[in-house]
Amino acid sequence: MQVCTKCILNDNYHGISFNSDGICSLCSKDNSFKPLGEQHLINIFEKAKKKNPTYNALVPISGGKDSAYILHLAVNVYKLSVLTMTYDNGLLSDLAIENINTIVKNTNVEHIYCKPDPEVQMKIYSHLLKKSGDFCGPCDIGTRANIFKVARDYKVPIILYGTSPLENDSFIPDSIQDIARFKHILSSCKELSKKEIDDFLIYPNLTNFSLSIGKRVGYFAKDVAPLFFIENPSDKEMGEIIAKELGWKDNASMEYSKHFDCIAEPFTNYVRHKIYGYERHICQYSNMVRREEITREQANELYLADNVNLKPSNYKQVLNHLGISEAELSVVETLKPLIYENKTSWIDKLFLRLVRLKQKHF
Repeated sequence: MQVCTKCILNDNYHGISFNSDGICSLCSKDNSFKPLGEQHLINIFEKAKKKNPTYNALVPISGGKDSAYILHLAVNVYKLSVLTMTYDNGLLSDLAIENINTIVKNTNVEHIYCKPDPEVQMKIYSHLLKKSGDFCGPCDIGTRANIFKVARDYKVPIILYGTSPLENDSFIPDSIQDIARFKHILSSCKELSKKEIDDFLIYPNLTNFSLSIGKRVGYFAKDVAPLFFIENPSDKEMGEIIAKELGWKDNASMEYSKHFDCIAEPFTNYVRHKIYGYERHICQYSNMVRREEITREQANELYLADNVNLKPSNYKQVLNHLGISEAELSVVETLKPLIYENKTSWIDKLFLRLVRLKQKHF
């Protein structure tokens, strides 16, 4: 197995290549972060204030670090009037719930919990995991749909996400985030009706293309990722800021590492490691090396401490939650990567090609 001599990514990473010096294609490109500009972000906020003086922005919060920091920026730095919401994926950790309650109280903002039918939710997770090795994708789909619905119900013009430059190249390529792919896999699930699936999706016919059009015409709120507009603190500094300003607490367990808000995070990384030979943590640590937040040696130490090749301590808890046996999971671990890569809607395939063509020429 070849490992990059600059970061810690290996040759299992989808689409990776190495030059003669053993440096991977991700490290070879320009990784310097150039903020889009704070004034541009302020202009977006000013327009949002005029559109809805009551709720300038919607901030989805998970109890994790990134979303808490965005809430801090929105309320304490840019003085926005915000509405917050949380999608209950059925797997929120106790610390995540404690953090949500704490930061909502300390910022004095309105907060909404969105809770889908838990039985339907777990059947979807279980089926998707058994068929594809992934159930983070359907969680993302459910989260996104509920965010859009809350924004529409309250006429909130913009949604502030905690997406950061650090998470570029951090996810598995065939994560089931495309609705057409999602529905294709669930078509073989006899335990769920079409209505149950459609109710979970909220917008069952949504595509990336129709979503893009919906945002342009104002049907859906526009997405804004503040961390792409301004200089970012380091991961450690971010945690210190929100601990001081919001009373947010970090997690001491290395198993949960960056995403302790979901109890299934160590489990999903374990499964991804089995199927793909890499997972989210190795991507994030490598990004931190490229941004010079940590050294390659430190990244390697952190990654080894995560023990992603070992079953996490809550392994059986997650299996019981999903209603899956160890024998069924052993079959999942043998699935081939990217088996549903092409099961996306034709219009999204065309839309993606057009987006890439535009990026190439501009």
